[in-house]
Amino acid sequence: MQPLNNPTVENKNWFNQHASKPFESNRRLGVRFIRDDIIISLCKINLLSANFPSMREESFAKLVDISSKGLSITGNLKLNLNTRLLLKLNFIGLKTFNIQGTVVRITNNKRPVYGIKFDKVNPRLAEFMLTSQKKLTFK
Repeated sequence: MQPLNNPTVENKNWFNQHASKPFESNRRLGVRFIRDDIIISLCKINLLSANFPSMREESFAKLVDISSKGLSITGNLKLNLNTRLLLKLNFIGLKTFNIQGTVVRITNNKRPVYGIKFDKVNPRLAEFMLTSQKKLTFK
């Protein structure tokens, strides 16, 4: 990758420089945080679980990364694309957020990673992630 030039007065094309190929493929609009203090539990939303909360099967997942618009998880899960989920994000000892989302991406490596888009952008979650972040790790 070629280093970017400094934005000096003589270099009028500085703002027209293009990012290298790996950075052009990132379509995410939100900052993704890497957190190890969030417990993720989820259940699939279907006719039974919507009408009978006691019928919900809760599963746990490992958080890969999170933003105000969605998250990536992995674990011993079997989810399909477009599966609707009720997610419980438990910030250990601080606060819990209940958010609905949909599986929009599945990446198969050794263990599948599921990309989940929240049904609504959650500004309270975004603000809480910023204020509760102890160690600054994001991608």
